[in-house]
Amino acid sequence: MIDVEKFIGTRKKLKISQVALSKGVCTQATLSKFENHQQIPAIDIMVTLCERLGLTLNDIFPVQIKQQKSKDVLSNVIIAMGYQNIERFRQDTQEIVPSKLGKAESNSYQLTQYFAAVMWQQDTDQAQKIITKIDIPALPSTQKYAFYAITLHYYLMINERGDAQKMFEDLAKHREVIISGQYSIFQLMTFYLLAQYQMAVKKHTEAMAWAAIGIDIASKNDRTYFLENLFWLLVEAGDIWHNQSFIVNEMIENVRVIAKMHGNQEILDKVSQRKKGKK
Repeated sequence: MIDVEKFIGTRKKLKISQVALSKGVCTQATLSKFENHQQIPAIDIMVTLCERLGLTLNDIFPVQIKQQKSKDVLSNVIIAMGYQNIERFRQDTQEIVPSKLGKAESNSYQLTQYFAAVMWQQDTDQAQKIITKIDIPALPSTQKYAFYAITLHYYLMINERGDAQKMFEDLAKHREVIISGQYSIFQLMTFYLLAQYQMAVKKHTEAMAWAAIGIDIASKNDRTYFLENLFWLLVEAGDIWHNQSFIVNEMIENVRVIAKMHGNQEILDKVSQRKKGKK
């Protein structure tokens, strides 16, 4: 049973309007439909809305949470990855018992660990171990592209730039297929990683183009996964072309707000360092 009344009661007790609660998370219409028992928002939206009210998903979905605990913990790990919230990612990962996951869930879990090993820890040994645990042929297409996009950065990490470029070119050939694929956090991850790769090899115009695609997909699906990272790539690439300062400043403020909402400390640190450098 979904305890919508508890959600509404808490919001009204805190004197938070639908507009204020949904700002930066979802549309007011999405929140209104939930409160009127018409539609249940995606889990990442519910997590954020509940957090703003001092609630947990277990408060609103007590039966479902107990029945599907392992799946929801994995969902939390994937969401934390999409938010680039490293601390939350680590905490949620500790709650997972890999041996209790099904094959598909195990693949998803290992993919999140592969991303963390390459992009956050930059640990080649750990990355190599994880690769052997992923059944690549069994991955859904969106996860398969994400796997190769992570591997692209793995090649950069071990200084195999030729292999990295070849993998990028192979992925670029499938751009339209990736865009038209089923929406998921892994789809947005792919565009973020491709844009990040182009920045790494100093192809700033191309980086902006890939980042823009990711932002467009996030916007169309009313999501914010990787959004501040994609916007930050535009800021960094825009610096090369000396874009008008008021545009850059507005974008940076958007980055700061989203990163704070997500708990993306890495981006918040970059914003802070930039502001200090401008003084």
